Amino acid sequence: MCRLDRAIVGLRRGDGFAGGLAPIAGETDIAQSTATGPNGGAHASPRPSVLPAFVTPDWLAENHHLMKADMRRLSGQLREEYPDWPADADGGDAAAFWRAVHALADRWTYFLPLFEERILATFGLVKGTKKQLGPRLFHAAGDRARVLRPLAPGEPEPRVMEDLETLFVAGEHGLVAQAVWVLSCLEGPDNRYAVSPWLEQPEIDALVGDAVGRMRPGWRPERADLVERLTDEAAGPHLEKLAARAAEECAALDAGIATAWSTLRTHVADHDSYDPAAELVSFLLFDLGMLADERDEIADARDGALARMRHAALGTLLGDAVDPLPDTAPGAAADTLRERVAALARDEMLPAVFPDAEWETCRELAERFRVAIVEPGEKELALREASRRYGEDPSAANLAALHEAAAAERASPRSLEPAEAALGAIAACLGELVGRFGTLADRAGAADGIAEKIKEPPERGLRAEIADARALVRDAEARIVELTAALEAAAKENDALRQERHRLGERLAALEGGSAPAGNGTVPPLAAYTDLPDWMERHFPGRVVLAGRALRTLKSARFEDVALVGRAVALLGTAYHRMKTEGGMELREAFEDALRELKLQETPSISADRQGKARDGYEIDWEGKRLTLDRHLKNNSGTRDPRRCLRIYFAWDEDAARVVIGHLPGHMRI
Repeated sequence: MCRLDRAIVGLRRGDGFAGGLAPIAGETDIAQSTATGPNGGAHASPRPSVLPAFVTPDWLAENHHLMKADMRRLSGQLREEYPDWPADADGGDAAAFWRAVHALADRWTYFLPLFEERILATFGLVKGTKKQLGPRLFHAAGDRARVLRPLAPGEPEPRVMEDLETLFVAGEHGLVAQAVWVLSCLEGPDNRYAVSPWLEQPEIDALVGDAVGRMRPGWRPERADLVERLTDEAAGPHLEKLAARAAEECAALDAGIATAWSTLRTHVADHDSYDPAAELVSFLLFDLGMLADERDEIADARDGALARMRHAALGTLLGDAVDPLPDTAPGAAADTLRERVAALARDEMLPAVFPDAEWETCRELAERFRVAIVEPGEKELALREASRRYGEDPSAANLAALHEAAAAERASPRSLEPAEAALGAIAACLGELVGRFGTLADRAGAADGIAEKIKEPPERGLRAEIADARALVRDAEARIVELTAALEAAAKENDALRQERHRLGERLAALEGGSAPAGNGTVPPLAAYTDLPDWMERHFPGRVVLAGRALRTLKSARFEDVALVGRAVALLGTAYHRMKTEGGMELREAFEDALRELKLQETPSISADRQGKARDGYEIDWEGKRLTLDRHLKNNSGTRDPRRCLRIYFAWDEDAARVVIGHLPGHMRI
């Protein structure tokens, strides 16, 4: 049972929550977050809001169950993680706490999902679930749906999707929009997929807005949040922590890539032909590519963060050096150096990547620049020493020495050429990096294209290893292409044999049954479950049969749409049977089109990892052999009510080329 289902089961009727869902907010002061530039500044135009308008601080407060002690505990954790967590949001003032949560949630796309997970991690599964937004929201939605449509005696508790349907029909679109947004953005990709049709409803889309679109399908909140904050967070201690986390994530992904590549090589080496290796190879290649892409995305964001931090540090070193220039150098020379330092801060001078080696070089040059300006020269040191001696002993000799040292210092003013040379070397280094990697402005304006412009330096060992791994993957893909060609040749021969067998089977069935093969005429609808065995034998002889278990379950059938059961069985005896016996993409597409017309799905009935009694329950004895009811047809009812839930469990008998139905028309209880 997933976390969402546990929450609904545990809270739908159990905690006495009476607060209800907060109404759709009418306020216009929802904080609009802005995307930050390379140095943490805001772009001119705001990006789409992360949150829908109904998610206000008050709405968040009403749909959580956090006491002040809980807020104090969470605020301490959030203050360590986010640099702009307000000082007054320490948990003592609930309104300030929820304003802070709302502000961060509207700035960072994945803050709220991570906030919900933090609640669970902080307070545990049982207590934490009661304090999360989702379960309490669904509980309130269920209560409201029960008011609109009371349950009949003995009727099972509806699921969330059924409650949403009830609310929508009643015109309570605001409540539906709130639940759809929570399921889409806070409860994981599976639930997002389940409610995706609701987002196509204009009434719901208008209330949810762009919020769901900002979430990536299949997202991992912790890594997606890391990439976003590395890209947009201003330079500072928190960005340094994020960069360190990114290094750890990259190391973990590097290990995963190495393991995935080893698994792929071993699998390919263990098979001489493509056919037995094909299915797993495609998954292994996909996993390897996903890991490498994720690693590249995090590493790329970390490179940008390091570049911003290092440029900020370089600017501080140079700025601290030129500040006292009017006191130690001629004004014109000081102004020139200041202008050159300011020029290095322009966006077109900031490299998108600032590697370790170049950073160390620039830092040494900045120190040389500082020494050349701030540290005293030989003449200045001599003047200081003469001044010290005269202060200790104001004799005529020491006075003369002081005047002599001062005259020498004035006659030979300190040269700024070493500082200018160091600054020129820094500018040259930054310019070379811009040529190799592009600028931070390029990254902010065209993030999708920056990866193609990056030319990796040879010393970056980790990326070189990734490139080597990808080259090996290309070699493996070339081998797969060769094996695929051989497989296609064998498949053509196999298809011809299968078609011939099918034609012979058709003729035999026609002779034995005394009628034309099934599918050539109009099949009348199934009128009653008691007619099903004879109806199948008359219209689909040799194609679909009922096992003993199916005959037994048919006696207690309660599914209300008998005709739909007949059409589903007919589909197995026609389009599905042709697809299995003749093969080919056209017949597969025809079968899928027929499924969509009936609003049915054909899916596995049991996962491959189920063992023992759980798997044995899906096996039947059939004509001296064991068959597994590994497939089933089902409707999209979203309920296990036997009156509305259709399930037809079946197996394909390869030897006899026919469908064996083992259970229908409801859920099989194991």
